[in-house]
Amino acid sequence: MGGGGDQDERMEESHGESSQNKVCMEEGEGPSLSHHHHGQDPPEPWFQNQYSCGPPRRLFSSPPANHKTYPSACGAEIRSDEQNFSNQIRKAEDKTVGIIKLNIPHIGQLRGKISTSYHYIANLPWRLAAKTEKTKRTSDVKFFSVYIDCNPESESTLWACDAIVEFRLVSLRNDHNQNFTREFRNKFNFNSNNWGFPSFMEWSELLNPDRGFVRSDKISVEARIVVQKVVGVRNNPQFDFSECQPHTSDAVLIIDGKRLHISRAYLSLYSRVFYAMFNSNFSEREMREIPVEDVVFEEFVELLNVVYPSHKPVSSENVEFLLELGDKFEIQYVIDLCEQFLIRSDEVSTITKLVWADQYYLAQLQHTCMRTFKQVSEIKALKLTEEYKNLSDVTKAALLEKIFKLLKD
Repeated sequence: MGGGGDQDERMEESHGESSQNKVCMEEGEGPSLSHHHHGQDPPEPWFQNQYSCGPPRRLFSSPPANHKTYPSACGAEIRSDEQNFSNQIRKAEDKTVGIIKLNIPHIGQLRGKISTSYHYIANLPWRLAAKTEKTKRTSDVKFFSVYIDCNPESESTLWACDAIVEFRLVSLRNDHNQNFTREFRNKFNFNSNNWGFPSFMEWSELLNPDRGFVRSDKISVEARIVVQKVVGVRNNPQFDFSECQPHTSDAVLIIDGKRLHISRAYLSLYSRVFYAMFNSNFSEREMREIPVEDVVFEEFVELLNVVYPSHKPVSSENVEFLLELGDKFEIQYVIDLCEQFLIRSDEVSTITKLVWADQYYLAQLQHTCMRTFKQVSEIKALKLTEEYKNLSDVTKAALLEKIFKLLKD
């Protein structure tokens, strides 16, 4: 059900069917599916034909008469119309896949529901959850239950997501054949944003040492989510910089021997360094392949994904090297994004924020940090950190001024 709250006590029981045969159902009210048995074919899921997926296979009944070939920046001749449309269609038909992992310590003491943080797949928030259950719908037998939440906090009724979800209980014996998996397909929406298996595995079987799922009182559960189609939520475009796109890439950057196909004009709009490199009297202006030194390949790809229309968000995992690369290539857009993230975030310590504000001249960030200090002891505590010595004298003077102000007030 919509709203994102726990709905464990409101799940409907499927009468005339044992708990072991329930394949999948919503935590709240909703239809359940019966596991086929005794050689019978499974019933067709109620959501199976809600809508068809995929764009038309062809956009033109025949190619335009004036089509022609021309040499591309990728070093090969291409056709200017149908081939490019066909590439676009193939990309549109690609499915979005994501994996969420939940490691549960002290499994023998598991009582309530335990969940992962939200992971964004196809621009929707997903969360994997697990718990134990011993209720009427499990025939008063204790089971290990797993569920997936999709966009549970949304109050909109205008979105929907058709997805296949596979739950995997990971064998800790490094034997993939011993993994236990069950899957379902659902059309997630406001009224059906939480689905899973109330009777995923009997509790005694889960804890059985012979099954190999528990090691040091820990287990690992995974959910592999294949999104087929999303309605009402736009997914940001994805770019594969390892492949040449004839109309949108006209240069190659070489980093650690790996090639990245980029657009000179696009990078020039964001970066003063690349603008000078591509448009001034530098040797790189005439080069088809341009080496870039002193950067990490994966980090530079992340930078491109932030700058390009995919506009990947800044996070606590990438903010440090994005600041460094934004400064190195003079990309003010990236530096501003990082500063705004740090102002809002509580995942990065105040002393780290002050060091970065110092290093990259982030005045708004420094101002925000200064306003968080309410007591002199909070500022004195900074001196005990390893990072304090990295602060400039100017910032240390600002902290001293803040101490005087707090004492005066």
